[in-house]
Amino acid sequence: MAASNYDKFRALLAEMFMFDQADLDFGIYRIMNAKRDEILRFLDKDLLPQVRETLGTLESGERVQIKAELDKVVEATKLAGIDPEQSPRVRELQTQYDATADVGAIEKEVFSELANFFRRYYREGDFLSLRRYKKDVYALPYEGEEVKLHWANADQYYIKSSEYFRDYTFKLPDERRVHFKLVAADTEQNNNKSAADKERRFILCDDEPLREENGELVICFEYRADPEKRKREKLNADAADRILSTAGYDAWTGALGTRVPTASNPKRTLLDKHLN
Repeated sequence: MAASNYDKFRALLAEMFMFDQADLDFGIYRIMNAKRDEILRFLDKDLLPQVRETLGTLESGERVQIKAELDKVVEATKLAGIDPEQSPRVRELQTQYDATADVGAIEKEVFSELANFFRRYYREGDFLSLRRYKKDVYALPYEGEEVKLHWANADQYYIKSSEYFRDYTFKLPDERRVHFKLVAADTEQNNNKSAADKERRFILCDDEPLREENGELVICFEYRADPEKRKREKLNADAADRILSTAGYDAWTGALGTRVPTASNPKRTLLDKHLN
């Protein structure tokens, strides 16, 4: 059974609010976890009834009556051997029916537009302005200036995430903490993006990738270009293999290797979940 537009919208918000990251314990994740129950209650119990209550004011008994009469006339014309589409009365009733509000269709459209709006600014964990229109089509906030400078994401605050992502922390089921720590970063200069063949990636450190500090596991990464030009998925898979096979950390790797399967990846481990 295909997912409804509401289900798709809810899934998108669940991704944005990081509902699958309840074990993370730092920064925005800690805030989201504190509000998790309130957000879930709104999405699962409040949102849909509120939308339907509002749309219910558009619905009238007249639409139901017209539909009943339309069905009756269509059936009668068929029994009389007449093509319903050629019947003036059928066309008249169909026109009246089409002119009334279809609450079900409006509800689908509402959630579809909401999902499209959030997708316009959110993709793969980042909030950014994504163009959805034809080339060079923009609505500019022009107020008569002789010169107006504008860019696609002019209304957004830009943060270089590569410089702020230093310590990603999550908890194991037994409450022990694991850190993905960035120990070296080669970042873009002057906001200039790297060339495609020098795209920077999070790469597991060659020297001492794992260490234990104060009863917590630290896994060290670098943010730099990969000479082998591996894709993110390949880098993460290689990192997972190295981490889980590192000698001397069996008490940690056993828990990190615990299966947390999904429909699309039945072999996914807890480590894979956080690496990806």
